[in-house]
Amino acid sequence: MRVKGKRSDGARAKHFFLLFALAFVVVILIKSFGSGSWHSKAANHEEHNLNKRPAASLTASQDNQVASDRTITKNEAVQDSNFVEFVFSNLDGESGKEGTVIVQLMPEWAPLGVERIKELTAAKFYDECRVFRVIHRFMAQLGINGDPKIQKLFKKEIKDDPVKTSNARGTVTFAMAGPNTRTTQIFFNKVDNKYLDGQGFAPFGKVVSGLEEVIDHINEEYKETPNQGKIQNRGNEYLLQEFPRLSFIKTARFVSSADVIN
Repeated sequence: MRVKGKRSDGARAKHFFLLFALAFVVVILIKSFGSGSWHSKAANHEEHNLNKRPAASLTASQDNQVASDRTITKNEAVQDSNFVEFVFSNLDGESGKEGTVIVQLMPEWAPLGVERIKELTAAKFYDECRVFRVIHRFMAQLGINGDPKIQKLFKKEIKDDPVKTSNARGTVTFAMAGPNTRTTQIFFNKVDNKYLDGQGFAPFGKVVSGLEEVIDHINEEYKETPNQGKIQNRGNEYLLQEFPRLSFIKTARFVSSADVIN
C-alpha cells in the first residue's frame, strides 16, 4: 500500500507538472499574439489622450494670454493717449440732443492737471455729471459727481501747475477755491478769459472738436442757480428734481490719436 501510494503521488506530480507547463506555453502564446496587440492599442490611445489634453489646454491658455496681452496693450495705448472724448446730452436743454467733444490734454501746459484728469477719466468719474454752472460769454462748469458717495472718494486736492498758456476760448481748466485746491471740477472757456491767467488758473487741455457744435450749445437757462452744497450732499437727485434740463456729460473716455485723426 505504501509503495502503491508513492507511485500514485509521483504520477500525480508528473501530471500536474505537464498541466503547468502547458498552461505556461498558452500564456506565452497569448502574450505574444493577442495581448501584445491590445497593449499597443491601449498605449497608443493613452498617448493620444495625454498628448491631446495638454495640447488643447496649452492652446486655450495661449489664446487667453494673447487676448489678455491685446487687451492690456489696447488699454495702455488708449490711456496713454492725450485725447478724451466727452459725449454731452441735453444740449440746448433738449432731452436726448447729444454731441461729442474731443479734448486734447497738454502735459506740457499742466502736468499735474493732466495726471489728475486722466485719473478721473479712467475711473469714469465724469459720467452723468451735470453742467451746473453756465455763464453766457464766460464758461461752462461741471465736475461734481451725481453720487455723493463717489464724490467723497475724489476729494483729494492737488498742487497748482504754473500758468503756461492763456485761458483762451476752447481751453479747459480746473476750477479752484484758492491755491492748491484743485479736485474734480473743471470748466470750458467759452470766450477768451485772459484775466484768469493772473489768478493762477492753468489750462490743462483744449477742445479740438465740437467747440461750436457742442460747447456753445450747453444749456444756459439756469446760469448759477444750482446750489453746489446741495449737489455735494444730494447729487443728481437734487439736480434732476430742480433743474431737469441741465446739459450733462453722458460719458468721458480716452480715445487714441488715430481715432481723432480719422
